[in-house]
Amino acid sequence: MSCYVIGDIHGSIYGLSAMLEKLQLEERDQIYFVGDLVGKGDSDWAVLDKIASIPRSRVALGNHDLHFLKEHYLAYRQGDLSIVQKKGYEYLLAGSLAIHHAPSDTLVVHAGIWPGWSLKKVLSLASEIEAVLRDHSLIQSYFDVFYGNENHWDDVLSGWERVRAIINILTRMRMLDKNFHLDFKYTGKIRSEGEGKPESSNGETLVPWFNSRDMWPCKRIVFGHWAMLNGDTGRQDCINIDKGYVYGGSLLALCLDTGRRIEVRNPNGKNE
Repeated sequence: MSCYVIGDIHGSIYGLSAMLEKLQLEERDQIYFVGDLVGKGDSDWAVLDKIASIPRSRVALGNHDLHFLKEHYLAYRQGDLSIVQKKGYEYLLAGSLAIHHAPSDTLVVHAGIWPGWSLKKVLSLASEIEAVLRDHSLIQSYFDVFYGNENHWDDVLSGWERVRAIINILTRMRMLDKNFHLDFKYTGKIRSEGEGKPESSNGETLVPWFNSRDMWPCKRIVFGHWAMLNGDTGRQDCINIDKGYVYGGSLLALCLDTGRRIEVRNPNGKNE
């Protein structure tokens, strides 16, 4: 039995199909998706249908997945989705915000985790969001206040500010400033020393979240969300697997048991 994590698919059914063909999953294999199954490509529903049909598959929801749930929630509640669409929508709705693979002590999230959070805290906070998504009265209220740029964690946060802060950290985080505030604008590469350090729009030095501390609360964190990293963080304990397939790059899978990387290149070099 093997467990694989697959990077951001973004509605690219060709890339997903090519990866599954390459993996040749066996009956007991597990497969985790690092989020952003949808968005940017033009095959969102086909991707969801295919993934929802894979036994032992799970998804760590990304920011595009949450936006997709919001955009189609009314149609779902009113019964306007097709049978196939309803199946895919409910698969996303049942998604996680964080997945821990105990055999390899690997945490799978879309974007990252807050410096100082323990593994237990990550999973507990993720479960708070999952509870909102599974409660029809709460999810509707959440979608009404969906957008917000809460950029710092504090244990005293409550209400929708707390919900949005957790979601922003787990699904949108890339860079932190010196005060440990999320910078939502920087999406670029991590420059080398000779090129200077990344800066915010107001000139503050920024640090990738995964370099904000030396030790993390598990052996390995696997995340997507940041295509400009091209799958390279320079660390063995924080592994990025978003190589920008939808932008003409590659779709990447990581075997958690062996560390083997499986790559599928986009033959078109553009959105599908």
